[in-house]
Amino acid sequence: MSTQYKIGDLVLAKVGTAPLVGVVVYQDVKRDRYLIRFSGVQQDYYSADELTPYSPSKKA
Repeated sequence: MSTQYKIGDLVLAKVGTAPLVGVVVYQDVKRDRYLIRFSGVQQDYYSADELTPYSPSKKA
């Protein structure tokens, strides 16, 4: 498994029909998955190809 994401990285993950911004909180090396947390109660595992890096736009 090539490490594409690190704990603390912000990512976009498709949940239902809309992408949500979440944070990588765990990397399961055996299953080749990342645990992504969206809120205090919502989280799920995703493979690296199901995620997109997210960087917030800077507005003045």
